[in-house]
Amino acid sequence: MKKWQLPFLAVLCFVSESIFVDVWPKGDLYIRYFFVPRFFLVFLVLMAVYLGGTRAMGYGFIFGFLYDCIYTELLGVNAFAYTLIAYIAGKATKWFHQSWAVAFLLSVLAIALLDSYVYGIQLLIGRTDWSFSVFWDRRLWPTLLLNIAFLLIFSYPLGRWLTKIRRLEQEE
Repeated sequence: MKKWQLPFLAVLCFVSESIFVDVWPKGDLYIRYFFVPRFFLVFLVLMAVYLGGTRAMGYGFIFGFLYDCIYTELLGVNAFAYTLIAYIAGKATKWFHQSWAVAFLLSVLAIALLDSYVYGIQLLIGRTDWSFSVFWDRRLWPTLLLNIAFLLIFSYPLGRWLTKIRRLEQEE
């Protein structure tokens, strides 16, 4: 049972993104601004911080590819980005002290990096005509605010749960 806790958390965070989009109120604010939940990415960064970058990279590739297959038409964009972000977060924890503040800042930077990367790819292949200032105003800031709220509520409990998983694995 213990070995299924981590995959369960990963699937829960992954599925919660689409559930959140379905229950998010649709109104004038929703039409002008794009609030993109990045709950799995937050989980991935926390996983890299608390469990190590190698395992997070594996989860990043698998769930990034799954994200590409389900939600986008471009295969490999998120698979590459999630894997790279997990690698960077894992390496960054070797330079900085492993703490909630570091995990929080890395998560916010990862969200900004992922959304900017996806915007750049979309701009490069001609699937968007937004200028960077429009992207910044309509998508990046609302996405960051939504995910910061998620981080403030769930990062501490998730971090404790991941620490517990690491401790249980070390005991085995």
